Amino acid sequence: MPFYNFGCSRQISAANYIYYADGCPHPDRVMEEHDFVYMINGQWEILQNEDTIQAGNDDVFILHAGQHHFGRKNCTPGTRTIYFHISCASKDSYSCNTAAPDGALLPSLIHCGNFPRVKLLFQELTSIWHSPSPNKMKKTDAVFTLLLLELEDCCTQNSCAQDGLLTQALAITAQNPQMFYKTAELAIQLGVCGKTLNQRFRENYGKTFYQYQVEEKIHQVQQFLLDYPDSKLQAVALNFGFYDEFHLNKTFKKYTGMPPGLYRKAVAGSAGRDMSPGGTLTCTETGA
Repeated sequence: MPFYNFGCSRQISAANYIYYADGCPHPDRVMEEHDFVYMINGQWEILQNEDTIQAGNDDVFILHAGQHHFGRKNCTPGTRTIYFHISCASKDSYSCNTAAPDGALLPSLIHCGNFPRVKLLFQELTSIWHSPSPNKMKKTDAVFTLLLLELEDCCTQNSCAQDGLLTQALAITAQNPQMFYKTAELAIQLGVCGKTLNQRFRENYGKTFYQYQVEEKIHQVQQFLLDYPDSKLQAVALNFGFYDEFHLNKTFKKYTGMPPGLYRKAVAGSAGRDMSPGGTLTCTETGA
């Protein structure tokens, strides 16, 4: 499996958004750089050596430097992508059998639908490349390492989420952040009973569907509060499926130890404290 080294000095030679109005095949080439592509929407078949990559919405495909990649079929009309070409590091390898702490083992195709931060990092790298900042290379190295780590996490979750029922459940909740699903409600939609749905989540994530859903929402709210510091809590509640501001306050405090308003102030005034979203949340299930 391809290996990508962390924390190395790299350069991006090209980065952009592309819209394929009529569709076209992927270029036939061997590059000295890695080609990272995020599929915003569309379908595309790409071959890398003898391997076929079938990429769709919210997939990332990675074409490793020094490998022959090409396309035989057009992508679907209207396909949109974000891409960047980035230089190699000395330890990068197309064929590596052992994971190492200083890098990530990543397949050529990664499904990222449940990891919206991957898309944000692609956008950030594109923005950095177009900026006139004198710290462009340092920013590139930092954000690219974050992207590798996020893709690694994505692979880890995907490896334990191959259960078709879980895949559907995660897709429904991810695509409808404004909804707060009850376990029985979603189970009926998926054609199973609530007990079965909870059992699958416990087997794969060590928690019930309700606990998983709430923790994901709290992480999303934390990020939203960072991205939109002037947002009204009533609007935040509606954005993420809470009944009202009171419901958001009560649930947020139960999982983080503080209400969202105080969390936002603590983040804004934090100095040397880790207030970033995505940490471990613990709470007993109070509803389903």
